Amino acid sequence: MKKLILYCFIILPALQGFTQNIPYPVVPDWESTPSGHVATGLGLADINGDGWKDIIVANGNDMQRQSLVVYYNRGDGSFGSVPDWQSQDIDYHGHLAVGDLNADGWPDVAVSVYIGTAGFGSPGKLKIYFNNAGVLEDTPSFESNDFYTFSCAMGDADGDGDLDIAVAAGESYNEIYDQGKIFYNNDGVFSQTPGWTTSVSFSTLDVDFGDVDGNGKLDVVFANERGPNYLFLADNSGEISNTASWESSENPVFMNSLDIGKIGEQKTTGVVFSGNNQLGGDGKIKLYTFDDEVPPASEAVWSSQVAGYWSGILLHDVDLDGLTDLIYGGWWLPLNIHLGNEENFDDLPAYTSQTSSVVEAIQIADLNQDGMEELAEIFQVDEQYNSLFYLSHPIESVVQVLVSDVGIGPEQYCYVPGKNWLSLSRELVSPDVSVLILYKYSRKGDIVVTNWDGTKGNYIFYNDTILTSIGSNIQEDFDFRIYPNPVTTGRVVVTFNELIHGTVHISLTDISGQLLNEETKIITKGQHTLYLDLHQIPKGVYLIRLANDHFIKTKKLIIQ
Repeated sequence: MKKLILYCFIILPALQGFTQNIPYPVVPDWESTPSGHVATGLGLADINGDGWKDIIVANGNDMQRQSLVVYYNRGDGSFGSVPDWQSQDIDYHGHLAVGDLNADGWPDVAVSVYIGTAGFGSPGKLKIYFNNAGVLEDTPSFESNDFYTFSCAMGDADGDGDLDIAVAAGESYNEIYDQGKIFYNNDGVFSQTPGWTTSVSFSTLDVDFGDVDGNGKLDVVFANERGPNYLFLADNSGEISNTASWESSENPVFMNSLDIGKIGEQKTTGVVFSGNNQLGGDGKIKLYTFDDEVPPASEAVWSSQVAGYWSGILLHDVDLDGLTDLIYGGWWLPLNIHLGNEENFDDLPAYTSQTSSVVEAIQIADLNQDGMEELAEIFQVDEQYNSLFYLSHPIESVVQVLVSDVGIGPEQYCYVPGKNWLSLSRELVSPDVSVLILYKYSRKGDIVVTNWDGTKGNYIFYNDTILTSIGSNIQEDFDFRIYPNPVTTGRVVVTFNELIHGTVHISLTDISGQLLNEETKIITKGQHTLYLDLHQIPKGVYLIRLANDHFIKTKKLIIQ
């Protein structure tokens, strides 16, 4: 498989020292008051701007016209049992997607409306609730023309650095077929009609973006009910073909949901689909893997042993061993986790919850911030990978993006919370351009689940991992990196490639040894990023020294 980055400086903790147990209780730590809500769509994002992830839920499904609601984080990872905000409009809401659509720094919410006001006899639509400085609109300011749609996803479909919206279309119960669609973003404005449609009509229940063929552009995948699953590839210019480049050999497959991730030790791109045998099919979870050459059709390389009405599905490394694990749930079924292995997933689940609910969506974020870390990753651009960058971990939030030492604002890049890609607004010129992405990720993501069953609430399973490490404190091969170097103004980022503990002293001196700036930091929980202020330091050659009880190392810094 092609590598996205020719050069990437990544700092990883010594994972073998952490607990390998599944870090979740078998019963949820929190359950919302059911209130008859038919909860379906789920998003985890900081809606009100207080620095803590909130829970956004779309209610209704095909059962009852209900509201979009938000449970605000209380600032410690806890939530009230009833929503703190709800929309004034009601609809048969399906799934939702969250991201900053108009580049104002506030996450917006796009929601699929499955069916119209008359029920199955009328089509639904796509809606957008824009975030006005911390409060979602009471009613959506954007509504598309009518069509049946159960789910949507955000991604940079045209490579211009803003988030577009792909939607799954069709209605499988009554065999109503429609084209998959993408609504393009034009500076935060969307047309009521899609700018891209598939050449084939189908009845799909889920859709997502990902660089499946590794060419540095986002592709789009659809989970189909009454036909094969489809993959539509983007060419090297970023244009997504409306003709499917791949379809599953299994046809029909009766799939409900999907997710995209890196599988096994080789980090092969994989797409998992949850089978649901209500209308047909074998009702199993299926994994398809891809390399640079995507075949026109292929069979699943792994399937679950147990069949059922499976639904919500997610890929995530829950046990911190560097291998992607599989999480999924179903209708009146428990939550299951299969650990990843060197090729794909273990056959039997390592975790099964003691719940029986109608799972609709599963997402992970660090709600109480007890495992949050900052990480700087540096990418050297080449001709192929020049605008889309895959990070080592799902993104909690982006702190800063530097393009060849120059910071850029959120209007020049986009990402989706919980995904691990970031897309720039322009392609960069190779080979002398580098990109630094400083972002927050977590080693203790909490699981949130929405439940369709109106007699049961939504769930949170908090991650109870104890983040500890083992090994010698003597860092004989300790090293660190300075970025950018040379630097112009502002500050430098100092990153570590070894796990260290305790008090670390960082100092800046001129070449004669005169101390100009220093800081002392206590390094805990695998923190690997420090900063040094360079304001009012004149141009010249300087030395940065890092030291604690077990090591001392000095490197040269050039200020231009």
